[in-house]
Amino acid sequence: MSQEIVSQLTKALSRQEQHISFAITLMEHLVVPTFVLDAEQRVLIWNKACERLTDIPAAEVIGTREHWRAFYESPRPCLADLVSTSSYEQIANLYTVFENPGDPGFGVHAENWCWMPRRHQRLYLAVDAGPVFDESGRLIAVVETLRDVTEKHVAQTKVIEQAVMLKAHYEEHQRESELARRILEHQIRSDLMQETGVKYSVMPASNFSGDMVLAARAPSGRVYAILADATGHGLGAAVSVLPIVQEFYRLVEQSTPLSSLIESINFLLVNSLPLGRFVAAAFVCIDAAEGQAEIWVGGVPDVLLFDASGRLARRFASNNLPLGVQKSKGGITGVERFGWEQAGQLLLMSDGVIEAGDPDGVPFGEDRLADILDRRVPGAPLIDTLQAALHSHLRGGHAHDDMSMLVIDCPAGSP
Repeated sequence: MSQEIVSQLTKALSRQEQHISFAITLMEHLVVPTFVLDAEQRVLIWNKACERLTDIPAAEVIGTREHWRAFYESPRPCLADLVSTSSYEQIANLYTVFENPGDPGFGVHAENWCWMPRRHQRLYLAVDAGPVFDESGRLIAVVETLRDVTEKHVAQTKVIEQAVMLKAHYEEHQRESELARRILEHQIRSDLMQETGVKYSVMPASNFSGDMVLAARAPSGRVYAILADATGHGLGAAVSVLPIVQEFYRLVEQSTPLSSLIESINFLLVNSLPLGRFVAAAFVCIDAAEGQAEIWVGGVPDVLLFDASGRLARRFASNNLPLGVQKSKGGITGVERFGWEQAGQLLLMSDGVIEAGDPDGVPFGEDRLADILDRRVPGAPLIDTLQAALHSHLRGGHAHDDMSMLVIDCPAGSP
C-alpha cells in the first residue's frame, strides 16, 4: 500500500473520530435527559441532563447494564432495552401509556410513573427510544430520551377527574330536575283548566317556569283564574309559586269570595317565601250568568279587556303590590268589579312578554303590543297573534324571562 493511500486513510479516520467525538459531546450537553446503550445494552452515554433528572452521575453507570437503578428499585427493562432486544410485546406490561410502533426503526414512545430511588420522588416520565444502525443494518446503539411531565400529567388527571365529577353532577341534576318538573306538572289540574275554556300559553326561559296559570270552575258556576309570576325564573321561581296551587283549588271549591281567596294566598306566601321573594299576579272571577266579574292586579302588566270586535274596551291598571310582600291587616283591597253587555275577552300577561328583548336588546314593549293588537285580523286568536309577534321579535333568540299569557272569555250576559 502506498504512503499516499495510508496518509489519506489516516486523515479519513481522524475526521471520523472527530465527528464521533463531536456527536458524543453534543449529546452529553443536550438539555433533554438522554442516555445511549450499545448493542449489548451497556451504557455508552449518560448526559448532564440525565444526571440532573436522576441524581446519578454518569461515572456510576457508564459501561454497566444498571441504568435501571435510576428509575426503579428492582431490576426491570427500560424502554431502550426493549428496543435493543426487539421485545416490543412487553411494552404493554411495563408502561401505562404507550404507542404501538408502526415501524420500530423510527422509535417507540411510552409513559409511566417511575420511583426515582436517588431523588426519593415519584415522577411521571414520557420516554422515547430509537435504534441506531450501521451502514450494513446492524444495531449499534439505542438512544433513549426522557421528559419529566409530572405536573402536566397530574393536571390532566385532575381535569379528567373533574370532568367525570361534573358529568355525574350534571346527570344527577338532570334526574332531579326531571323529577321536580313532573311533580310541578302534576300539581296543576289540566282537566279543570279545560272545563273553564280558558286559553293560555306559558313559555319558560329555562327548564322550569316561574310563571303559572291556573283556572277552575267553582260549584257556584263562577270561573276563577290566576296568572302568577314569581321573582326570577327557573326552579327557584317555580318552587315559589308552588304553594299557591293547592290553596287556589281548595278555595275555589268552596266558592270563596275573590278578596278572601287573594288574602289567604298572600298570607300563605308571606309565611313561606324567603326574604326578597314575591309573586306578582292577576286574579279574575267571572260570573258569566250575571255578566259580572271581579279582578285584582298586582305587579304584572295591566289586564286588557277587548270587546266583541277586538277593540280595547278597558284597561285594569296594576295598582297593587305583589303577593308575599306584606301581610295585610285590613284585608285585600283593590278588587274591581265590572260588567259587560257584549261578549269580550280578558288578556292577562306576565312582564316577560313586555320585556322580551330581540338579539339587539330592544324590548318588545307596550307600544309594540298595542300596535299588534290594534292591527290583528278580526277573529284571530289573541294568543296565536301574540306568540307569532314574539317569535318574530326574538328572531330565533331566547327570552331572558318566562313569558305567559291567559285569555278568558266574557260571554254575553245581562249587565
